[in-house]
Amino acid sequence: MTQIGSFSDVVGRFRRNWTGYIREYRVFWVLTVLAAGADMASTIYIMLREGPQAEGHPVVRLISTVFGAVLGPILGKICQFLVVIVLTVFLRRQAVYIFVAVIILYAWAAWYNILGCHLYYPRLLELLERLRI
Repeated sequence: MTQIGSFSDVVGRFRRNWTGYIREYRVFWVLTVLAAGADMASTIYIMLREGPQAEGHPVVRLISTVFGAVLGPILGKICQFLVVIVLTVFLRRQAVYIFVAVIILYAWAAWYNILGCHLYYPRLLELLERLRI
Protein backbone atom coordinates (compact mmCIF):
# COMPACT_ATOMS: atom_id res chain seq x y z
CA MET A 1 0.00 0.00 0.00
CA THR A 2 1.40 3.39 -0.92
CA GLN A 3 1.55 6.29 1.48
CA ILE A 4 -0.08 8.68 -1.01
CA GLY A 5 -3.37 7.48 -2.46
CA SER A 6 -4.49 10.45 -4.53
CA PHE A 7 -4.13 14.19 -4.93
CA SER A 8 -7.07 14.74 -2.57
CA ASP A 9 -5.24 12.67 0.09
CA VAL A 10 -2.20 14.93 -0.28
CA VAL A 11 -4.31 18.09 -0.01
CA GLY A 12 -6.17 16.70 3.00
CA ARG A 13 -2.96 15.77 4.78
CA PHE A 14 -1.47 19.17 4.00
CA ARG A 15 -4.56 20.94 5.44
CA ARG A 16 -4.58 18.81 8.61
CA ASN A 17 -0.85 19.31 9.18
CA TRP A 18 -1.04 23.07 8.55
CA THR A 19 -3.21 23.62 11.65
CA GLY A 20 -0.91 25.02 14.35
CA TYR A 21 2.19 24.50 12.21
CA ILE A 22 3.53 28.09 12.31
CA ARG A 23 3.04 28.43 16.06
CA GLU A 24 4.67 25.09 16.83
CA TYR A 25 7.74 25.55 14.63
CA ARG A 26 8.29 29.32 14.85
CA VAL A 27 11.72 29.00 16.51
CA PHE A 28 12.88 26.66 13.76
CA TRP A 29 11.54 29.08 11.16
CA VAL A 30 13.48 32.00 12.66
CA LEU A 31 16.67 29.93 12.69
CA THR A 32 16.03 28.73 9.15
CA VAL A 33 15.45 32.28 7.89
CA LEU A 34 18.65 33.50 9.55
CA ALA A 35 20.75 30.64 8.19
CA ALA A 36 19.17 30.94 4.73
CA GLY A 37 19.77 34.69 4.70
CA ALA A 38 23.43 34.22 5.62
CA ASP A 39 23.82 31.55 2.92
CA MET A 40 22.10 33.72 0.32
CA ALA A 41 24.18 36.80 1.18
CA SER A 42 27.44 34.86 1.10
CA THR A 43 26.46 33.25 -2.21
CA ILE A 44 25.75 36.66 -3.72
CA TYR A 45 29.12 37.90 -2.44
CA ILE A 46 30.98 34.94 -3.98
CA MET A 47 29.08 35.19 -7.29
CA LEU A 48 29.79 38.89 -7.63
CA ARG A 49 33.50 38.09 -7.26
CA GLU A 50 33.78 34.82 -9.19
CA GLY A 51 30.59 34.41 -11.23
CA PRO A 52 27.87 31.72 -11.21
CA GLN A 53 30.35 28.93 -11.98
CA ALA A 54 31.57 29.19 -8.37
CA GLU A 55 28.21 27.90 -7.06
CA GLY A 56 28.05 24.24 -6.11
CA HIS A 57 24.27 23.79 -6.21
CA PRO A 58 23.33 23.04 -9.85
CA VAL A 59 19.86 24.65 -9.74
CA VAL A 60 21.10 27.84 -8.08
CA ARG A 61 23.99 27.97 -10.59
CA LEU A 62 21.55 27.60 -13.52
CA ILE A 63 19.16 30.23 -12.16
CA SER A 64 22.10 32.56 -11.51
CA THR A 65 23.40 32.07 -15.03
CA VAL A 66 20.00 33.17 -16.35
CA PHE A 67 19.08 35.91 -13.85
CA GLY A 68 22.45 37.16 -12.65
CA ALA A 69 24.65 37.05 -9.57
CA VAL A 70 22.20 38.86 -7.28
CA LEU A 71 18.71 37.84 -8.41
CA GLY A 72 19.76 34.22 -9.10
CA PRO A 73 20.70 33.34 -5.51
CA ILE A 74 17.61 35.16 -4.21
CA LEU A 75 15.30 33.17 -6.51
CA GLY A 76 17.18 29.95 -5.77
CA LYS A 77 16.83 30.45 -2.03
CA ILE A 78 13.11 31.24 -2.38
CA CYS A 79 12.65 27.96 -4.28
CA GLN A 80 14.57 26.06 -1.59
CA PHE A 81 12.50 27.77 1.09
CA LEU A 82 9.24 26.72 -0.58
CA VAL A 83 10.47 23.12 -0.68
CA VAL A 84 11.26 23.27 3.05
CA ILE A 85 7.74 24.56 3.77
CA VAL A 86 6.06 21.84 1.72
CA LEU A 87 8.24 19.06 3.16
CA THR A 88 7.93 20.11 6.79
CA VAL A 89 4.17 20.56 6.57
CA PHE A 90 3.57 17.32 4.68
CA LEU A 91 6.03 15.35 6.84
CA ARG A 92 5.17 17.13 10.07
CA ARG A 93 6.27 14.28 12.36
CA GLN A 94 9.77 14.54 10.87
CA ALA A 95 9.76 18.35 10.61
CA VAL A 96 12.23 18.88 13.45
CA TYR A 97 14.79 16.61 11.78
CA ILE A 98 14.33 18.37 8.45
CA PHE A 99 14.67 21.80 10.06
CA VAL A 100 17.82 20.82 11.96
CA ALA A 101 19.43 19.41 8.82
CA VAL A 102 18.48 22.47 6.75
CA ILE A 103 19.71 24.93 9.40
CA ILE A 104 23.04 23.12 9.72
CA LEU A 105 23.52 22.91 5.95
CA TYR A 106 22.62 26.58 5.35
CA ALA A 107 24.86 27.77 8.19
CA TRP A 108 27.73 25.57 6.99
CA ALA A 109 27.29 26.80 3.40
CA ALA A 110 27.44 30.44 4.55
CA TRP A 111 30.56 29.72 6.61
CA TYR A 112 32.16 27.84 3.73
CA ASN A 113 31.47 30.62 1.20
CA ILE A 114 33.26 33.20 3.34
CA LEU A 115 35.90 31.31 5.35
CA GLY A 116 35.87 27.59 4.62
CA CYS A 117 36.78 27.70 0.95
CA HIS A 118 40.15 29.21 1.90
CA LEU A 119 40.77 26.38 4.35
CA TYR A 120 39.51 23.41 2.35
CA TYR A 121 40.24 24.24 -1.26
CA PRO A 122 44.04 24.77 -1.14
CA ARG A 123 44.53 21.65 1.00
CA LEU A 124 42.36 19.63 -1.36
CA LEU A 125 44.49 20.70 -4.33
CA GLU A 126 47.64 19.86 -2.41
CA LEU A 127 46.26 16.40 -1.56
CA LEU A 128 45.22 15.75 -5.16
CA GLU A 129 48.66 16.77 -6.40
CA ARG A 130 50.35 14.40 -3.94
CA LEU A 131 48.10 11.60 -5.11
CA ARG A 132 48.72 12.65 -8.74
CA ILE A 133 45.03 12.85 -9.53
